[in-house]
Amino acid sequence: MDLSKVFALLAIATLFSCGKVNNKCIVKGQLSGGDGDVVIYPYQEVKSKAEADRLSYKAKIVDGKFELELDSEKAFRTMNIRMGKILKQYSIFSEPGILNISEKEGKLIGKGSVLNDEYHQLLIKLNYEAYDKLKYNKRPNIKEKEIIENYDLKLWELSKEYPKSLPLTRLFYQKYWSADAAILNEIIHVFSKDIRQSYYLKKMVIRRDNLERVAIGKQAPIFSLKSLDGKEIALDMYKGKYLLVDFWASWCGPCRAEIPNLKEIYNDYKSKGLEILSVSTDADEKAWLKAVAKEQMPWTQVRDTKSISDSYNITAIPAIFLIDPSGKIIDKGLHGQNLRNKIEETLK
Repeated sequence: MDLSKVFALLAIATLFSCGKVNNKCIVKGQLSGGDGDVVIYPYQEVKSKAEADRLSYKAKIVDGKFELELDSEKAFRTMNIRMGKILKQYSIFSEPGILNISEKEGKLIGKGSVLNDEYHQLLIKLNYEAYDKLKYNKRPNIKEKEIIENYDLKLWELSKEYPKSLPLTRLFYQKYWSADAAILNEIIHVFSKDIRQSYYLKKMVIRRDNLERVAIGKQAPIFSLKSLDGKEIALDMYKGKYLLVDFWASWCGPCRAEIPNLKEIYNDYKSKGLEILSVSTDADEKAWLKAVAKEQMPWTQVRDTKSISDSYNITAIPAIFLIDPSGKIIDKGLHGQNLRNKIEETLK
């Protein structure tokens, strides 16, 4: 056995002998032998591969054993285990304490964590495995449609049965992450106030509040970002003009497809007081600059380096807001001909 493997085994033995958890989530693995790698991906929403790598937890598997020390956040995470050419995945719901990962009939199993046990029991109750295969199916047959509908019904039934369930809040967040303010408000209030500060409920409260903040008829949230030439561009610089704020990204096909339409609208209505501000959500500055150079958009370009898209509750792009000369939101979520029709109606 080479020295690197000896040291790795000693390190794992030391970790396994530690009795004190120190408010961390300790994930221990005892698999069916062999060496490999384990990665536990972030619970946070990330905007780039670099950020995902930075927030991931990684370890070597030596003779089937591994151990990872996570932060204390009670949240959902995905774990990948690769041993040779075999890749296995397991979803965990972390909490302070020790979670033991083993195998049974080729499947990964977690034991020792109350929240993780609860999460996987909920998945069984919800028939999640069947639903997960169908949730993006746009043309389900009768049986498949029944599975999808039953999942939704069962989710709400369980919320009344388990109003303090943290894993259940995650399943609601996953299902309704792009819901309107009314639905989010209903979800928030179906759960106990005792868990209002938990991770997923706090996320839904923020999303609901942001949705209400950018509702049609409300003043658009003020922000400032740097343009291509380094100038600070503030939203209130456009007071007195009609403004389209276009949230987009270089990697977004529909965003790029919308640009010719925006160019035509800009050419037709610039003389009537219309301006456009493109806000890129690109994490990769080089990709943004390359796309801007290629698209040649004749209006101001900025990149969102301050999470402005969060305050505008952007859950999908392109996301276009039409703002009036006083800074009030006239409409949002328009594309193609619908966007042109709205501009014609507003600026006639």
